[in-house]
Order: sequence, then C-alpha cells, then structure tokens
Amino acid sequence: MNEQEEHINQFLTSSTYHQLSANQQKHAQDILVRFTQQMKNEQHLADTAWTPQAVKEVMVGDFIADPALTNQFGIAVAPVLKAYQKFLGVDQLKAITQAIDDQRANMNACRKAHQTWSQLHGEQQPNTVKTSTSSKRSVPAKQTWNTEKLAALIARVKGDMPAAAEFQHQALSLGEQQYVAVEFLNLMHQEFNEYPGEWTFADLQRVLGMMMPLDPDITPKQIRNIVPTAQAVFDYLKRTGVITMDQYKVGMKAIANMQNSEEMLASLSRKERETQLMLSFINSNGINTDDVQAAEAWMDDHRDEVAAFMRTLLNPWRDYEHQQLVKRQAEARRRAQLTAPNSDGITHHRAPQGIKFSKKARKKRHRK
Repeated sequence: MNEQEEHINQFLTSSTYHQLSANQQKHAQDILVRFTQQMKNEQHLADTAWTPQAVKEVMVGDFIADPALTNQFGIAVAPVLKAYQKFLGVDQLKAITQAIDDQRANMNACRKAHQTWSQLHGEQQPNTVKTSTSSKRSVPAKQTWNTEKLAALIARVKGDMPAAAEFQHQALSLGEQQYVAVEFLNLMHQEFNEYPGEWTFADLQRVLGMMMPLDPDITPKQIRNIVPTAQAVFDYLKRTGVITMDQYKVGMKAIANMQNSEEMLASLSRKERETQLMLSFINSNGINTDDVQAAEAWMDDHRDEVAAFMRTLLNPWRDYEHQQLVKRQAEARRRAQLTAPNSDGITHHRAPQGIKFSKKARKKRHRK
C-alpha cells in the first residue's frame, strides 16, 4: 500500500470524514481514489503537494468526464476534496479550498456533458471523435437494481455455490460459506443502500471488517474466514459478469490487509470485539490508545462521534443489543435487591409475623 492509499484509508475512518453528509461519505472513497490518481498521472503531484492551479485542471479533466458518474457524485466532489486536504493539514489549504470552489461550476458542466473542459470547448485531443448525437460512443447501460433483483442474485449465488470453483477447497463448510456470503450481500444493501457494482471501499471495510464480526450468531471460525469467503464472492461475481473489473479491484483492495484483524477479533468475546473496534476508531484519529489518559480525554471531547460510530456498527444487531440491555438491567435490579441494607440475602416482602391461630382454634386449645 502506497502513502496516498494509507492517507485515504486514514481519512475514511477519521472524525473529519464522519462530519460529511451521507451522500458525501458514500462517494468519498471513489472521489479520492480517482482524483489522487489523476493528480499523480497528469500533474505528478502527491496528495500533500497539490497546487491551486493543478487542482483546477484535474477537476475539469478525465477525472469528471466518465459518463457513469452521477449527479450525486458531482455534488460530493468539492466538499470531499476540501475535507481531505483539511485532514492532511496541507500548507496551501486556504488557496486550494478557494480553487475548488472557483472551479465547481465548470466541473459540473463537464460532468453533465461527459467531456473534459478542453473537449467541451472544441479542443479535441488526437484520435478523439468530434461529439455529436450520432457519433457519440455508446456506453453500456448501468445495471438497474432493486430488492427483488438482489434477492434473486442471492438465491442464485447460494444455488451455484456447491459447484462453483470459487467456493471449493475453502476452510468453511458449504452452509458456513453461504451464511457469510448472504450476510455480506444483504448488509451492503441494508446498511448502505449499495448493490453489487456500487460498493465503495469504506463501506466494504465497515461491513466485512467491523459489522460482520459483531454478528451475535457468527462463529469465530467464520470470522477468520470472512476474507477468503468475500474473495470467493468477488471472484464469482466478476466471472459471471455481475460486477466489473473496477468494482472487483475495489473489493480486492478493501480486503487486502484485513485478515490479521479478523484473526484477532475471532479470538475475542463479542463484547471485547466491540471494545477493540472502538479503540481502532480512536487510534485512527491519531490518538495513542496505549496512553489511557489521552484516550479517555479524547473520548470525553468526542463522545458524540464515538457513539455515532458504534451505533453504525451495531445497527444491524439492534434487536439483540436491546435484549442484552434488558437482561443487564434485570440483573442489576436483582443484585440491588440482594445487596439492600439488612436484607442478608432475604427477598421476602415483609418479615415473618409468627404463627397465628384463628379464634375457633384458640377456643379448642383453651378447652383442652
């Protein structure tokens, strides 16, 4: 992993990233990977060395001309780039931020036309076909998904698994692989509204590396094999044409360095996994979690961010979490009753009053 990839990964788990809107977070990874790559190819600049002029040129270049880019992607570009440069703490932050704002309207025009700025103004590059309605190169239509189509795909994956080469010679049984694969596909849609072909790097990491290890029903063996099972799913979907090579590369990148953390999480109890993931989040914000006082001080100052992060991870298991909370509250009440003053462990509602005889019984005793 190169330095820019490390920077992007750190940004995607930072407090700066979590301050972005849902749409900006959804597109952040794709924006940054595309933009930093174009900046490197066209301007030969690392992400910590951008200049205002270079930013303006890349914003209206090949970075934005892809016909597959949506309006939501375009809307997210400027705030994501500004947040990323702020996160890196670059020297020319103010000037770069201004350059991004100045170029935003031109970038949007390029995106709508699916052309670079030079192409849009007639400065055609060699071997480029002049744009007209009849001469535009046809672009494959983006696959349209819905919940029914996703359910059909999941059923197909499960049905093909016994014979598909990708799922042979795995450490997990067929049933265990099916559980992991189905949970992955469902969570990507359920939690982030992303179908195959729309998965982002950050959301893949959150689901595969964080949410799934917190599943109350997953086994340690399955956690250790999330990565190989996910790779098999990616391989299968690429072979069968469900996802493109670009989406496949994003998937491979997301799981590239995940195995060690999965091994570690599998060795812990579920509660310990929650704690470890929270510590990882704190650490990703530049805090040394070995320094207990520093970590606690940071948590005191960022309670909302930590809570929001954990709520996101635990959201799929909220029913289970509620059941556990009810159990803990009941246990706390029981302990409070047992340790109440002068109870000595007795939980009677009132002290025994001794034996009482009825009036008729007392008369009988007196006659005797």
